[in-house]
Amino acid sequence: MTTWLPETTTNFPATHRDNILIDACGPPMEPAEIGKRLIYLPPRPNATAHSSDFSLEHQAADVFRMHIPTAAGIELAQTIGFMLTQGYIHRNPSDPSTWGRIYSAIGAQAAASPIQLGAMVTGISGAGKSTAIERALQLYPQVVTHERMAGLANPSPQLLWLKVDVPESGRIIDLVDNLVRATDEALGTSHAKDLLSGRRYAGSALAREWRQRISCNFLGLLVLDEIQNLFKIETKAKREVVAKDRSGRRPELRIVDDEALKFLLTLSNSSKIPTLYCSTPDGMTALNTRMSTAQRMLSGGFHTFTHAESADEDFFRKRLFPTLCQYQWLPEKLAASDELRRLLFDLSAGVPRLAVMAWFHASRRAIQRKASGLSFDDFRHVREHALGPLRPAVAALLSNDPRQLQRYEDLLSATH
Repeated sequence: MTTWLPETTTNFPATHRDNILIDACGPPMEPAEIGKRLIYLPPRPNATAHSSDFSLEHQAADVFRMHIPTAAGIELAQTIGFMLTQGYIHRNPSDPSTWGRIYSAIGAQAAASPIQLGAMVTGISGAGKSTAIERALQLYPQVVTHERMAGLANPSPQLLWLKVDVPESGRIIDLVDNLVRATDEALGTSHAKDLLSGRRYAGSALAREWRQRISCNFLGLLVLDEIQNLFKIETKAKREVVAKDRSGRRPELRIVDDEALKFLLTLSNSSKIPTLYCSTPDGMTALNTRMSTAQRMLSGGFHTFTHAESADEDFFRKRLFPTLCQYQWLPEKLAASDELRRLLFDLSAGVPRLAVMAWFHASRRAIQRKASGLSFDDFRHVREHALGPLRPAVAALLSNDPRQLQRYEDLLSATH
């Protein structure tokens, strides 16, 4: 928990000044600065170090911690900063009307600002959207404690952001459970003990109580990951029937719990809490069938995280592949050739997470067989074994055939 210290706000527009909630967000950053702060590259292998095979395997796992920001990731970080500061303009603690709205009926809160900030993030599983969100959030402290805040007698913690997963059940009661526990973890509060013990109230009532309890903490941004869990996906049998349909139409999804979606819209409509929604494409498609819902979820921006469609795609060829090639833990280094790049693409279909997995498992196999360096056979072995269960999904992505992609609800892109 960070104690608030005054910062200059000369870079902010006049509407942003003299607001300690906005000051806590820090000055706005240029895209180049954001990119530098988002990137994380683990220590490179030490050529002079003598490590056991066991130690090398653990070192090889460092590639999973690597983060190379894409253009979409930098744009997303800009959106997060924008939503944070914009959401605080009409919630200035030094303005008495702010406290009047907090302690008044919901209708009065809704009249405070016309702005309803929501943004969407989508992409197939493994494209890097969740990691990009988490890295962007780390540009800001989660909690800042203000020693003095107008309207409050004691030091007050400001909750800049909160990230939770929508539960697999899609039910509002489980969503509130996640929200309450995440709030307690961030603020050191005990709302879970007070609200969830025995669950005496309906989910919608608990949601309203949670929202009221954190109103004085001025939540700046709520991030909801796995938003597709709000919808029930048809059974595999039904998806396979659709896959055989030459029309290429999608299997239909339906909302699991209307109260959960209503609550999320209330956060935007009434509480004016900026909300970022993250989902696989099928969940986004389901949301977009309700125009009124989609409008509120797009006012802050829409970000799509894609996978490379060829081995020559710019990010894959110039950033991801050459960076992975720097992480070889054995004495003889496999050259960063076009042939190796194309093999890695075929193994991963250009999905960043799968490319990293393939590199790790190939490195691990080379270490285990006590080789002097990586080989093409290590990668081919990975395709048949470590990544074997994913081969049908990878083949579907490489084919770009809607009928094959229909078999995997989290792969079909919004364009199909």
